[in-house]
Amino acid sequence: MSLVFNNYDDSIADPVTFKQLAVKDALFLYYKCPQVDKQMQLFSHYNEIMFTLDGGRVIRHGGKSWPLTKHSCILTLKTAYLQELPESTEWRVLAFYFRDSFFRQVIKEYHQYLPLKNLPAPTADMLIEIHLNETTRAFFYSILPYFSQKSLAPEGLLELKFKELLFNIFLDPSNKNILAYANSLINISKTPIWQVLEKNYMFNLSVEQFARMANRSVSVFKKEFSHYYHTTPGRWLTQKRLELAKSYLEAGKTNISEVAFSSGFENLSHFSRVFKQKYGVSPLKYKEAQG
Repeated sequence: MSLVFNNYDDSIADPVTFKQLAVKDALFLYYKCPQVDKQMQLFSHYNEIMFTLDGGRVIRHGGKSWPLTKHSCILTLKTAYLQELPESTEWRVLAFYFRDSFFRQVIKEYHQYLPLKNLPAPTADMLIEIHLNETTRAFFYSILPYFSQKSLAPEGLLELKFKELLFNIFLDPSNKNILAYANSLINISKTPIWQVLEKNYMFNLSVEQFARMANRSVSVFKKEFSHYYHTTPGRWLTQKRLELAKSYLEAGKTNISEVAFSSGFENLSHFSRVFKQKYGVSPLKYKEAQG
């Protein structure tokens, strides 16, 4: 479970399993999830909307969990998460990937029609449940025939369909938090690197993967990181992961391997070595000392 898969890249690379409709930077997928492991760590440098047609999964991030069942819908914001397979459940899903610029485009184009007054503060969660009504639920089913057409649908039509989805989600009063988040991006050209790091350091992501989620080159990411945190990404990540692991041990989490993986370490031996360097005792000894 030490590997973190980029679900966008892996999907693009397998068009047979993941049927695709692409428009510029936006992508719609229709697939039956091929997951076989009980748990997978995934990340994406795109925002993603997932609509469950059948079956389900459980998504976990930041101490919270979201059970995905038939007709549930969730938005993930350029983040990593743990995807859990409940028993041997199949999962048939529609997924929509898009950049922040698509959020901004829809807000600007349909500004006059959107309920932008008295919005709540933008959410700090990286995963947000989407409330569906008859219109948005019907939209997902209206997309399905496009995947089986012999001739590709015109790109302009697909772009309108993609905009229609976001517009209808924004119009639903129960999705004010999503509208608030999208509206907050109007004057932000880049995701702050601290947002990507603070929300995802507990996943075994590389510096290159963090840079990708933040939409920076590795060199620019490291430069901004140094300016903001006054240290290197490697040192900062190790420190944050050790602090998290220590808190897990103090809370009574008994499986040392689970503590290591839950804290973002690649393997148990590396975790044990750096933990002992930092705290003077092995993780096992530290756990035993907690009584």
